[in-house]
Amino acid sequence: MKKRKIMPYLFISPFFILYLIFGLYPAVSGVFLSFQDKAGQFTFANYQNVFADARFHKAISNAFFYMLGSMFIILPLALGAALMLNSRYMERKRGFVSTVFFMPNVTSVVVVGIVFKLVLRTNNGLLNIMLDTVSGGRLGPIKFLKDPDWALFSLLIIGTWKFFGVNSLYFLSGIQGIPSELGEAARIDGASRWKEFRYITLPLLKPIAKFITFICIVGSFSIFGEVLTLVGNSNAVGARDSMLYPMVYLYNLMFKNVKMNQAAAMGYVIAVILLLITGVQRWLFRDKE
Repeated sequence: MKKRKIMPYLFISPFFILYLIFGLYPAVSGVFLSFQDKAGQFTFANYQNVFADARFHKAISNAFFYMLGSMFIILPLALGAALMLNSRYMERKRGFVSTVFFMPNVTSVVVVGIVFKLVLRTNNGLLNIMLDTVSGGRLGPIKFLKDPDWALFSLLIIGTWKFFGVNSLYFLSGIQGIPSELGEAARIDGASRWKEFRYITLPLLKPIAKFITFICIVGSFSIFGEVLTLVGNSNAVGARDSMLYPMVYLYNLMFKNVKMNQAAAMGYVIAVILLLITGVQRWLFRDKE
């Protein structure tokens, strides 16, 4: 009888052991590390240095720009594609198109970075060749990866290609979960397609939209592999730090500049910023009376 009570805990114990070693222990030790100097003495200087660091402010502003660009460019496009996939004209092709949409999301980050480095390069880049052809040679080559004003948009181009499809499938699953009887009843009552979309589809998509927005926020602060592939592993991340993102700066600070205490403090500041943003997001998506 005692053996039967113990066995379930033995089966689930590997997860808790691994979580304690690789999850809880690093998190707790990181807190202590963030409040210590190199000599191991207690100090608040690490957090003061983080808040006074202009490059950290730049990294956060870049992440905010990418986050807002994702919300107002990628997500509306994904919703439009989901509505198209849900139409009866796409019924036979839906499986094939969904597979094509999902493929970029499972493509290696390194491969994506290498390919888009060729697409976005100034001389003989595919995108510059297309723009030059469309403009009849009037538009000079754009320095997508070297011009600070274009570098942020370059990452948005990559993000649109990589995450547009999978977000479309998330929206599609939400749309297909809406009972068809609601739309039929609205059309019988004389509602137009726009009113059906506004008053039935959009409100019922709120849970899936909340999830997609959350992963969009977290993803904006987690950009790493794409940047390293595009501009290389150097302290100067793009012209005037135009491609400096929180995780990239955190990596450089810890492993290249060997400022582990300040890097630990920065990690917890980023975590608090994410908690605040997601708190605002939850408030905006709250169920109103």
